[in-house]
Amino acid sequence: MPINDFSHYQLTWYPDKNKLTRPIYKSLLDQLKSAIERGILTSGTKLPPQRELADYLDINFTTVTRTYKLSAQLGLTYGIHGKGTFVNSNGIDPLTANSPLTRTIDLGFVASFEQTNHLLDNILSNTVKQGASQLLTYDSPTGRPIDNEAFGHYLDWLGVRLTPTQHILITAGGENSLTLLLMTLFSSGDKIAVDEFTYANLIATAQLNNLHLVAIKNDQGGMNIEALKHACQNNNLAGLYIMPEYSNPTGAVLSVARRKEIATLVQEYGLKIIEDDYLSFLSKLNPERPPKIMELLPDQTCYVCSMSKVLASGLRVGYLVFPAQLAQQVKNGFFNTTVKTSTLNTAIASMAIKEHVVQQIIQNKVTLAKQANILFEQYFPTAPTNQLTDYAFFRRLPLKNIQNTAKIEQALADINIRCFGSDRFQINASSNDHFLRVSLSANKSLDELETGLKKLRGFLQKSNLI
Repeated sequence: MPINDFSHYQLTWYPDKNKLTRPIYKSLLDQLKSAIERGILTSGTKLPPQRELADYLDINFTTVTRTYKLSAQLGLTYGIHGKGTFVNSNGIDPLTANSPLTRTIDLGFVASFEQTNHLLDNILSNTVKQGASQLLTYDSPTGRPIDNEAFGHYLDWLGVRLTPTQHILITAGGENSLTLLLMTLFSSGDKIAVDEFTYANLIATAQLNNLHLVAIKNDQGGMNIEALKHACQNNNLAGLYIMPEYSNPTGAVLSVARRKEIATLVQEYGLKIIEDDYLSFLSKLNPERPPKIMELLPDQTCYVCSMSKVLASGLRVGYLVFPAQLAQQVKNGFFNTTVKTSTLNTAIASMAIKEHVVQQIIQNKVTLAKQANILFEQYFPTAPTNQLTDYAFFRRLPLKNIQNTAKIEQALADINIRCFGSDRFQINASSNDHFLRVSLSANKSLDELETGLKKLRGFLQKSNLI
């Protein structure tokens, strides 16, 4: 029998003990899913501590642990080390899926200014005219020579040169590339250094593969070199994941000096590096014109360049550059997970590069981003800035007087504003830095964006959060 008496001590969730059937973890998960779908457990709710829930249900503690872990993998909940498990504000919808609620103004999903998609119309038509049906076979599963050549032209435009020892694999987008690398380069239990606030999808994928992310403290220049050095010396790290250009969600930009310091350190410790360059073109707008990490360490770095933000989010084309010594490992993983990237999608991207439409689209996105950031700073003039915030697709907005951004997400959802808080991106609970990641790239017009920013400011001022 349970030791604790719960008649006076309230849990946030009381599953029905009488409806638990074997396997108990699955039955408990079904009850959790039902409670979320029916609104009994609202987004941001902190679930009972695992031991207390196990005690209440008179079941094994590890059963509750397994249930919570599966609920996180399904997107029902998310955990923050040292704080607990919380109901996901998106319910069962994944973080990267756009809001289906037409009345909701989306300041959460970092889209790619989809109003530029019409610039691909002629490319789409020409691809069909040239015989799109011939691109629907299993031929060239890792990419045609013409597609590799096109990506080479894009890199040339960025001012990047590959070495003869670097290979190219065309993937089904950045997410596909990251998943492939985490599955093939690392083994269960490996430790990977990341920024203390990092890409939420990477956190989820690492959990699915039983990889441990080690949070590295940041300073104004991004990943702190002394903190990284300490982690290398004490954590037996296997790898490093980094977003040098405009880190998601903080917007940090690594200087040339910081990149070189990091490269020197990880070379000394032999770490495998994943460089996520999801906004690859921003390096051309950076006055420093910094090198990519893969240029500094070509034999240790796997470079991920997605076309989602560059061209269109629905195109799902990515380019993965990796050193020759990892060729067999990466390609085996690709064939066993992806089988083949869509040659049709890749042909569209290649033609957009060849016909210089990619530069036209980027210029349009940059113009829209400039306008959106001017608007953002009218409403939030004290928000942090750096050399790339004029062109940013999202901004970091610090908050005060809070301990849990999940509750802020729910309160904003109640007034039809979708926005994501820093808890989603946090590896552990050691930081007292709380902020919102405010997307500027998901709305159809500046008027809609302004309406959302105005409502957001009003709410935050009334709540004394800014």
